[in-house]
Amino acid sequence: MTGVRISKMNVRAFRGIGTKAEFDFSSPLTLVFAANGTGKTTMCESAEWLLTGQVERLRDKGHFDQAVLFPKFSQSDQPPLVDAELHLRGSALRLQRCISGTETQARLWKDGALGPVIGLNELLRRLAPAAAAENSHHLRAIPMRQGWLRGTRFLSAEALATLVDSDDSTVERRKDVFADLLGIRHLLEAEKLAERYIADISSRERLLRQTITSREEEIVRLTVELEEASPSGSLSAVTEVNNAEQQFGLNSDASGSQPSLAARIEALDVERHRRQHILVTRRDAIEASAARWPERDKISESIVALDTIYPGLTEQVSEIVKQGQAAGAAVAAASTRCNTLKTQMRALDSARSMLAPLVPALYAALSDMPGARRLVGNETLPQLFELLPSARQSTEEITILQADVSAALADERAAENADRRTELLRAQLLEVEALLVTEDALAELREAASRFETQAQHAKRLQDATAGPLARLQTAGRELFDHQHASGASACPLCSHDWQTADALREAMASTLAVVPEVEKLSQIAAAAASEAARLAQSQLKEAQRQFAKAEGLRTELADLEQRIDARKVRLARLGVGDGNRIAALEALSASLVAAAALSRLLSERDRVSTTLPGSGPTLLGEATTLATLGKQIEDPIVARESSLREDFTAADTELTKQSERRDALRKDHAVASEAVRANRDTHARHQSELDKLRQLWNVAAPDAEWTESNLTAARDWARHEQALLEDIASRTVAAQAAWNTEARRTRLETLRRELAPLLNRSSYLSDRIAAARQASNAFHDSYVQVSGRQIEDLGQVVNPLFARMHANRVFDRIKLGQVDDPLRWLADAGGQELNPGKDFSQGQRQDLALALFLARARSLGGTFFLDEPVTHLDDLNRVGLLDVFRATVLESSQSLNLVITTSSKPLARHLIEKFGRVGPVETPAGRVRPLRVIELDGNGRTGVTLTTVYPTDA
Repeated sequence: MTGVRISKMNVRAFRGIGTKAEFDFSSPLTLVFAANGTGKTTMCESAEWLLTGQVERLRDKGHFDQAVLFPKFSQSDQPPLVDAELHLRGSALRLQRCISGTETQARLWKDGALGPVIGLNELLRRLAPAAAAENSHHLRAIPMRQGWLRGTRFLSAEALATLVDSDDSTVERRKDVFADLLGIRHLLEAEKLAERYIADISSRERLLRQTITSREEEIVRLTVELEEASPSGSLSAVTEVNNAEQQFGLNSDASGSQPSLAARIEALDVERHRRQHILVTRRDAIEASAARWPERDKISESIVALDTIYPGLTEQVSEIVKQGQAAGAAVAAASTRCNTLKTQMRALDSARSMLAPLVPALYAALSDMPGARRLVGNETLPQLFELLPSARQSTEEITILQADVSAALADERAAENADRRTELLRAQLLEVEALLVTEDALAELREAASRFETQAQHAKRLQDATAGPLARLQTAGRELFDHQHASGASACPLCSHDWQTADALREAMASTLAVVPEVEKLSQIAAAAASEAARLAQSQLKEAQRQFAKAEGLRTELADLEQRIDARKVRLARLGVGDGNRIAALEALSASLVAAAALSRLLSERDRVSTTLPGSGPTLLGEATTLATLGKQIEDPIVARESSLREDFTAADTELTKQSERRDALRKDHAVASEAVRANRDTHARHQSELDKLRQLWNVAAPDAEWTESNLTAARDWARHEQALLEDIASRTVAAQAAWNTEARRTRLETLRRELAPLLNRSSYLSDRIAAARQASNAFHDSYVQVSGRQIEDLGQVVNPLFARMHANRVFDRIKLGQVDDPLRWLADAGGQELNPGKDFSQGQRQDLALALFLARARSLGGTFFLDEPVTHLDDLNRVGLLDVFRATVLESSQSLNLVITTSSKPLARHLIEKFGRVGPVETPAGRVRPLRVIELDGNGRTGVTLTTVYPTDA
């Protein structure tokens, strides 16, 4: 027996499976049925992790992180663990894989205990020895064996589509899947490795060929240039360079070896360009100086003249500034004086506006006083104070006194009603007190009301207690009376008394029932009488309590009225109002207080404004002021002071105008003088700038030389001589450079010829390696094609029967697997027509073909194979055909093969059970077992996953 066969698998803390779950795969066919999201895919991934040490679907950019295996919702800190019983090539063993720290560890059980940790490469070599060569390096062998186990043991939806997909974009993926299925992944990897080696070497070979080509082109160009160049030796170049250096005054070695001739030529060229630049600059400056030669004297004379008049102009501006400051101070003083006088005049006007309205108000208040006709107008202020003594108080105090008088006047006007109300209250209180009962009598009324209320409640409860039983007794009696079953009975059913005859018994019962309404009526009368007695007692108690409350209210109101009468008498005494006509006295007092308040306000305002009035003059409202002259004694002093202020203001305003005119004239003079100074300074700066430019120009034309006609002539002679020298140096440098270039080309040509030979040898070596690698790649490809072709041809003998049996609606006669030029190309033969499954098959037909390929390979390998949701696109008929294939496959290969299929389709589970319902146990490595086992999963990763064996029921 070959292949890896899993009999049982325990999974714990692995992604969606939190608690321990035991899967029994001992049957040749195991169907795991569950709703989506329950854990079917997790079960397949746990088996993949057990065998390969990783889960391909969970890899992130080629990296697999073990942390993704931990369950999200588990409260336990246990690491993921998968423990399985295996049969490997006829030998039973037990394998466990778990996570320890950040690494995964695999161990084999031995003698009931876990053995040492087994390395991944060693474990994969035992599980998939044919997936890689025995002596392959572990870095290459591990991924190849992992891919082979994953590709041959696990069929996902993606692999289903890849097996028959003919799209060019998935051809590489399809090759990998078939390489894993056929066990020739090492040949495919070797071919890919050779191709990568060829691509790497070819890029370096191309770069080398480009370098060789560029060197050969340069050799040809230099050869042509040397043949075309005129013969000249390096000796003439040295001579020319020596002569040029002597003319420039440069130090040089006569042998021409140090520094090199090229460096000396370059130095000469640099020096020539430097001196040429100096020559051009000085020559331009010489010509410009000659052109502007007459301007220098004129500009100098102008500057001297400007310097002569500048001190006088600045002194004039300074004097104008001093006079302007004095004029500004005088203007400010005059303006301040005018503003002060204006403020004083406004104060006088404000005093008039505040005092004048108070005089008519005083006259009006005095006219409203009783006896105002006795005033003749010649009363002085002291006499008015004697008439109105309250006027000596402040306005606030008089206001408070007025409020007190108004309150007293209101009380006096209401006093008559208050007295009548007091007498009435006293009479009512006497009447109510005559009706009051004593405290003992009131207590007796409370006790009686409580007693009668208790008796009424007792009677009511007694009525309620008797009404129900009597009614039920009457009803039961009538029913018994009307009962005809024992019409001849004469004994009483309650006391067994014998009435001799039945008629006598009925007559006694009728008379008894007639008494029941009377008894009920008596209990009602008793309850009503007790309730009425309680009501009368409660009414008497409430009446007595009401009289007590009324008496208390009358006493309170009477005490309040008497308190108010006493307070009124105290207020009248304080106001000095005696007996008699108190209302008239209070009204007279109120009128006098109004006049006193008016006089107090007038004198208070006089005292306030007197301290702020400007100037000197008569006093406002002096002691001799009479009642008739109040207005005159206010207006005359204010008018006299206003007249004096107006005279002062006129003089101050005249002075302000005079000083302002003088200040404005000085401002104009200052502007004119300042403009003259500014014009002098600007002209001087402009002439000085022109003179400085001329000096700078001459310094460039003739450095460190005086500004004379003879020096100008000497500068022009120098420029002509320097130009001739530079032209001679230029011709010598060009000749030397030409000779040197010829020698440099010859040297470069010899260097290129020496460098070309090693490059050609290197290019030849790389070409040989590329040819050898291409020969190896072709050999690996031919071997891959031959081996895959043979295996595909053998596989086709199984695929066609399987595909024909599972494909209910037969359209195709057979499937052609592979061709000479393309062994992985699949064609369908239908009546002489060749069809491409990737383009011409329906989704279900492609899935049938993929399943047939996978099952054919599984039968040849043996072991356990996981098919995740293999019936997604199949119709009912094709599903039945697939189930027949499953049934035939596991029954024929029960010893070497078992399939684990997942589905969320309940009809599929039911159909499988029907297919295997009458099939007895079959032989397996674990003994005779039922060929089908159906396991149902329930729950999810959050609430927990549980397993139930649905079939067989006796499991």
